[in-house]
Amino acid sequence: MKINDKILSIPPYISTSWSYVKSLQMKGPFLVITLMGGESINIPNLKEDIIEQIFSTHAEFLEKPLTKPTDISSDFQQSMFSSESDMPFKLGIGSIDGIGNPLVHNPTQKDAPNIPKQILHKIAAIAKIISPEELSSMPKAEPHCNCLHCQIVRTINTAIEPEMNHEETLEEGSVKEEDLIFQQWDVTQTGDNLFNVINKLDNQEKYSVYLGQPIGCTCGKSRCEHIVAVLKS
Repeated sequence: MKINDKILSIPPYISTSWSYVKSLQMKGPFLVITLMGGESINIPNLKEDIIEQIFSTHAEFLEKPLTKPTDISSDFQQSMFSSESDMPFKLGIGSIDGIGNPLVHNPTQKDAPNIPKQILHKIAAIAKIISPEELSSMPKAEPHCNCLHCQIVRTINTAIEPEMNHEETLEEGSVKEEDLIFQQWDVTQTGDNLFNVINKLDNQEKYSVYLGQPIGCTCGKSRCEHIVAVLKS
């Protein structure tokens, strides 16, 4: 168990920074810790002196002035990168685990400095391989808030919007209704107003159509489907 001005750690229930704790309250024997993201952690049967220490430490944290911007930026960069690889969040391919959970909207950091561009570029690159289902379930950025969570969500949405719009355009406009209609006859021009018409289902069925005066077809009919196929072509 570790309780100080930065960390609240009560194994195996919770270990987090005070900046992610929204409120504390007692419900019977349970200490209920509500996080910024809305989750609630119920911790039973804590000793009275421990409960007093937790409430007192939280009150002291709330009374402190906001963290200096330079500290927020520094903490962010240190926590987002590991010594093994220079990639943020330690994301698995196609997953947003690590974005949605540890970074939740934090109104106390609404005036946080901008995340360095090189980090945002890497977040944007990762966003392009995340599945659409996971992206649709991701919380939205709060307007006029510059906390770490909102900056990240905004970056992800900006990165994927052009691709999503492009995919929607392809889905709506790439296949025309007439393309879905099977064309039975293959039409080729062989001379002035003279065309060969071949049945795609039976190459032995061939006709010659003349569009001069008078219009005619070797099938012997004056208004046959072979003439119509040539006119449509």
